[in-house]
Amino acid sequence: MAPSVAFAFDWSIKASETETVELNSNQFLRSSPAGSVGSYTTLSADAQARTPTSKFNFSGDGSYKKYWGPGVVGTASEFLNYGFKARYEVQEKTRFDREYVEASWRQQSTALALLNDLGVSVPTSGFIDRLTATGGIDRSITALDTVSLFATSSRTSYQPSSGGGTPFTDTLARGNWRRSLSSVTAINLSSEYELLEYDNAFNTQVQIFRDQAGFDATLSAVLSFRANAGVAYLVTDRGVSSSAFGGTTSATPVSSSVLDWIGDAVLTYRMLKSTTLSVIASQSVGPSVVGSLFKRDSISASLSHSINSRSTLTLSASGNRQIATTTTDYASASATYSYNLTREWGTSLTYRYLHRFASTGTAIFDPITGTPTVSGTGPADSHSLMFVVTHNWTVLPSGN
Repeated sequence: MAPSVAFAFDWSIKASETETVELNSNQFLRSSPAGSVGSYTTLSADAQARTPTSKFNFSGDGSYKKYWGPGVVGTASEFLNYGFKARYEVQEKTRFDREYVEASWRQQSTALALLNDLGVSVPTSGFIDRLTATGGIDRSITALDTVSLFATSSRTSYQPSSGGGTPFTDTLARGNWRRSLSSVTAINLSSEYELLEYDNAFNTQVQIFRDQAGFDATLSAVLSFRANAGVAYLVTDRGVSSSAFGGTTSATPVSSSVLDWIGDAVLTYRMLKSTTLSVIASQSVGPSVVGSLFKRDSISASLSHSINSRSTLTLSASGNRQIATTTTDYASASATYSYNLTREWGTSLTYRYLHRFASTGTAIFDPITGTPTVSGTGPADSHSLMFVVTHNWTVLPSGN
């Protein structure tokens, strides 16, 4: 008699629901402000199957946003966003060694995508579909060296096809090497290649090469720092762009190239046992959710204080610049109080102030994709008060 092969999985299922009500004096940052009320509902679920060496996750989520009031006149007032993701991961002999593959699909209203990513309000209808496949390998090749390889490709299209946007494919591959110099310091080297292919009249292609070097250090038990810096080199073939990333406007295809620096830095300081300060700065070059190219500079700081085991107060401030066919600066500040009612129920109250400075430049449409890059060229302010209730629960606990 010979034993047969058997497979056993530890299943668990978790779900959450979030309800949000927002009062905003100028939700869409218009030059003539008017108030609005927003109601947002989000549902999500995650199912996980585990073995001693692998795990499979299948998750899904959906959200619905609805706005009322004079501040909504002339724009979309209802938004849908939902998607699914499946991920399979295999763990090797150490926690640093793994392989994984992932596939996801997401559909969201075009107006919501532009509003969330660019702060642009447009009265458009229809949806954006994004199908993505991803894979990666992490390996500890020595006790001090770790290598990571990552690749992903996304196809973005519009429903209906006449929805106003340009379908495009975004493919990216990255390699990263990390070496520990000591127990508190490590260096990082990364190289990345991204290819954007647009279904416009010229079949424009944009290649982005990014190379960075950096380090991370745990300076003490309460202070850590990480920084990376490098260059981004963009090559546009058969382009029609008049932005900083692609030549001059022309009725015939043009090619161009541009070089710029990129980087990021993160400082984390645990000032007190219950208080943490984080400062983040970055400069990046890449596509938005609709494929328009942007250079983004940002700096933000947040201070989080745990009042007790149930409540937390967080203060934050940020400034950022978006450069495309126009240059626009934003500044914001917010305060959030969070309170856990029970193990499964949580609430939060947030006040946020947002200011958009006057934009420089007059072209508000990206010539490659035909989508707007800014909702207005004048200054605008908004004040927001947001109340959130979240319910997390376990449908099936692990160990089944």
